[in-house]
Amino acid sequence: MSECATCGFANRPTALYCGSCGTRLGRACPSCGATAEPDFAYCTVCGTALAEAAEPAIVEERKVVTVLFADLVGFTGRAEQLDPEDVRRLLAPYHARVKAELESFGGTVEKFIGDAIVALFGAPLSHEDDPERAVRGAVAVREALAELNAADPTLGLRVRIGVTTGEAVIAVGARPSEGEGMATGDVVNTCSRLQTAAPVDGILVDEATYRATESVVEYREAEPVRAKGKAQPVPVWELVALRTRLGVDIAFRGGAGLVGRADELRLLRDALARAERERSPQLVTLVGAPGLGKSRLLYELYAALDEDPAVFVYWRQGRSLPYGDGVSFWALGEIVKAQAGILESDAAEDAAGKLAAAVAAVLLDDAEAHWVTEHLSPLIGIGGGLASPAGRRPEGFAAWRRFFEALSEQRPLVLVFEDLHWADEALLDFVDHLVDWSSGVPLLVLCTARPELFERRTGWGGGKRNALTISLSPLSDDDTARLLTALLAGKSVAGAETGDLLAHAAGNPLYAEEYARMLADPGPGRELPLPDTVQGIIAARLDTLPADEKALVGEAAVVGKVFWVGALAAVAGQPAAEVEEGLLRLERKEFVRRERRSSVAGETAFVFRHVLVRDVAYGQIPRRRRAELHRLAAEWVESLAGDRSEDVADLLAHHYLSAVEYARAVRQSVGDLPERARRALHDAGERALALGSYTAAVRFFREALASWPQDDPVRPRLLLRYGQALFRAEEEGADVLSEAAAELLDAGELELAAEAEVLLGDVMLIARGQRDEAVRHFEHAVELLAEQPPSAPKARALASRAHFHLASDEAEEAVACARAAVRLAEELSLDELRAHALSTLGFARVMTGDLEGLADLRESVDLAARTSSPQAPRAYNNLASVRADLGDLEEAFGLYEEGRRAAARFGDGLALRWLEVERMYEHYWRGEWDSALAVGAGVLGTTGGPAAVVHDADVSLVRGKIALAREGAE
Repeated sequence: MSECATCGFANRPTALYCGSCGTRLGRACPSCGATAEPDFAYCTVCGTALAEAAEPAIVEERKVVTVLFADLVGFTGRAEQLDPEDVRRLLAPYHARVKAELESFGGTVEKFIGDAIVALFGAPLSHEDDPERAVRGAVAVREALAELNAADPTLGLRVRIGVTTGEAVIAVGARPSEGEGMATGDVVNTCSRLQTAAPVDGILVDEATYRATESVVEYREAEPVRAKGKAQPVPVWELVALRTRLGVDIAFRGGAGLVGRADELRLLRDALARAERERSPQLVTLVGAPGLGKSRLLYELYAALDEDPAVFVYWRQGRSLPYGDGVSFWALGEIVKAQAGILESDAAEDAAGKLAAAVAAVLLDDAEAHWVTEHLSPLIGIGGGLASPAGRRPEGFAAWRRFFEALSEQRPLVLVFEDLHWADEALLDFVDHLVDWSSGVPLLVLCTARPELFERRTGWGGGKRNALTISLSPLSDDDTARLLTALLAGKSVAGAETGDLLAHAAGNPLYAEEYARMLADPGPGRELPLPDTVQGIIAARLDTLPADEKALVGEAAVVGKVFWVGALAAVAGQPAAEVEEGLLRLERKEFVRRERRSSVAGETAFVFRHVLVRDVAYGQIPRRRRAELHRLAAEWVESLAGDRSEDVADLLAHHYLSAVEYARAVRQSVGDLPERARRALHDAGERALALGSYTAAVRFFREALASWPQDDPVRPRLLLRYGQALFRAEEEGADVLSEAAAELLDAGELELAAEAEVLLGDVMLIARGQRDEAVRHFEHAVELLAEQPPSAPKARALASRAHFHLASDEAEEAVACARAAVRLAEELSLDELRAHALSTLGFARVMTGDLEGLADLRESVDLAARTSSPQAPRAYNNLASVRADLGDLEEAFGLYEEGRRAAARFGDGLALRWLEVERMYEHYWRGEWDSALAVGAGVLGTTGGPAAVVHDADVSLVRGKIALAREGAE
């Protein structure tokens, strides 16, 4: 190792710069031990020949840097009239003085181009306040020239300076003194253009630099620069003067005790106590910007409950991943797996057994337990598909809710959803559903989110009497001072530094803790930096790591916020023992944290202490390297998944798509990566569809189809899935389904073609109100399968056709189709479809005057109730409607109530709205007119599906009847 003479840091033998402080390193002489410059051939002390140092591999990083470009004004014209020696004499003191000034602010002079100077701030090492350092360096350059001119009035040096901030590719280890370029990117070119446009002795900055420094620098807005190669003028600001330093926030959570959050912690305890006392669900959302202590409050609540012997609760926690809204129900899946004890490495059969046992432990009714298990299965990567009952989102929500209600019946349940701002829309819908529909159980739903959540859901938690939003504010100055005192205990920190820390932390615990931690790390002296952004702080901490540890952080960032030793070993190409040793070092430095439990058997799991560390580290990886790392991560995940590939399809799709994107961006061969990405997208779409996350399914299927070969035999089936997802998500998809039906028909897939036709009929009827078109598609579906053997699609086509006839008051046609559907359903043991067809058959027979249809209706009710079928609400409603028409109002009212309970259980909002209208009729027939009007107002106050117009018309009809009855009474 090569030890740095400045800070004592142990670097790799081939290092040219210290990985801690950036000092240029030398090589030790094998004879006398003296240190020689890296590029010297002989020891300058004893003359011993030095072995050639191994040429270090070129390492590149993407970094946000600030570039300074300074150029003397009019010097080229003067140089033409001078001897070259005189030019050198004039420039030498200028170069030396400017270089010294820029380096005093932590800048690196990358190159001298005649009388122009290019300097970088943030390369090779980042600082928290690189934009401010660059601007102050620019002012120092201008002042230095004034001093040089004062010392020698004949110089007459004038300068133009440009400063820009942006992302660049940095060649780590480049030697600017040897003419090696360090930075590449548009930010460098833009800086050159700004320098040219700057006034004489003026300093122009771009928008990024202005935003980062406006609190410490006074600017005036200048005319935008029309730069060559830029489509739009570049907004610029001219520096006026430096202001008194005000400072900004800094980052990270450390080991100090909880400070300034006693009230918030008490609110959390009170919410749980209320849930227990009232046996009702409570929703608490902790909202705050990164670093304000959301995760810390979760930890403190858990610790308090764990230490209290009088408290006995279930605590189940899941996090949403930072990949948009595509990872469907990931947090919910984590919760279910934790409750069932399912590991990611479990085979499908073992996982299914654990899930069934976990459900059976809390639900004693076998039929109900089977129903709940069936709907929980997709969350752990089992089951799914077009015809799967789990594809019905409202019913799935109801089953999941029933599982959590059953857990809450045993003991109070705390469900924690972390990082809800990253959740997909469907998970947000379920959390809403869980809190709105659960009752009679002690349930605390605790969510953490950044303020971005309210940009997506402006009314989150609003209007719920059982909802509380806790917005975390910055700590007071007193609390921040107490926190800093605790953090800096035992550390050698000057009083002036702690004063600056207090001003810079601005009440953000994460910032204060990160800054205190940086002061304790080895570094170049005791200078107190002035961080401007969280990214700058974390980038600076990353740059204090040895190269191998920093690389490990970046590779872990590709895997995700949570990662395993095995995954990182596969991605980094290192033995697992070495990887784990490196992670333990990073844990001691508080970059990562070891998880107490792992979801992969035999694998140690780690998590980034803060996701922003992961984001910054990931952003520094060049695209070519990202492509390779994502491929390796995907292959490891794929090897782990085994026969439960759908459970990790979202992650596979993310990694493979990222690999393809970055490989193509650098014009690298992609091999079979697109095919792997397509398969993963297909599986992810199937999983999302099975879980009822229709918006996510639409996105996955759309992305898959965009690159799917036109002649692939799987494509028509994929079109069908895409069309189904579109219909569920947007009540659209006619064009896609038409294409799917045609291609499936051409391929001889008659059953699937019929499925597409049935869906087309639903689209035409429900979304577009085109009854003639709808019946054409239903009839075509029936015709396609008329000569085919019995099958579920054939039975569904007949049942759908019968239901359409019934809705069109074509009772005799409905009877014929429904009878055929019932026969097929009986033959194929399709109980749910049989219940559906029996309900249609019974109602249609009664419409024709055949009261034997009552027996069909009662059989439909019994079958739906016995099998926990989602057809139960419709079955109860149809039987109740017939009993009401026959004058048996009390039985009808009882059946309506049963129907409402069933609709609530299955999460069938449309059926529940319909049955609420029937409740209005109940009150009307009993003479309870005010109650009837109140129910009607409630119905009109809710949004409904396409059938809402029918419901609203019924409400208006009953209102009219009440008005007439009251007039008659008067």
